Amino acid sequence: MHTNPTFITNWLFALALWVTSLAPTAIAAEAIPEANDFQALQQEMQRKGIPLLLAVRADYCGFCRQLETEHLEPMLRSGQYDARILIRRFDLGSEQTVVDFNGERIDADEFAARHQASLTPTLLFLDAEGKEVAERLLGYNSPDFYGAYLEDAITTAQRALN
Repeated sequence: MHTNPTFITNWLFALALWVTSLAPTAIAAEAIPEANDFQALQQEMQRKGIPLLLAVRADYCGFCRQLETEHLEPMLRSGQYDARILIRRFDLGSEQTVVDFNGERIDADEFAARHQASLTPTLLFLDAEGKEVAERLLGYNSPDFYGAYLEDAITTAQRALN
């Protein structure tokens, strides 16, 4: 059997393109660190003097993934927000135990209830005591303007700490 070198080269090139197109998705899925020890986050927030952007999400939520991909992950990768806000995510319905800002070990549902976060996606802007310092962003229904709303909330949260 004789094989065409051009066919093999084109096939390998297409395969390489396909594999590299998968890489950003795999990397992006892990780009936003999970929040499960809020007392440790509290110490980091106090040391840096910045608020927390907590993305309340669920695995089944397509809008959560879209918000993370279009806004939160690029913000993290850019490095431009490192000195302005700490970005973390929190999964609703998680079976894990979390450490609250006061050091108390509670289940994830109790943490969500304390913060009245039952809808996804919800972005909370919290100070080091766990209090909201900017108006939360509920849902993700207007992607065209969402970046401006997000930027305003981050600025408001920063000002609340000063």
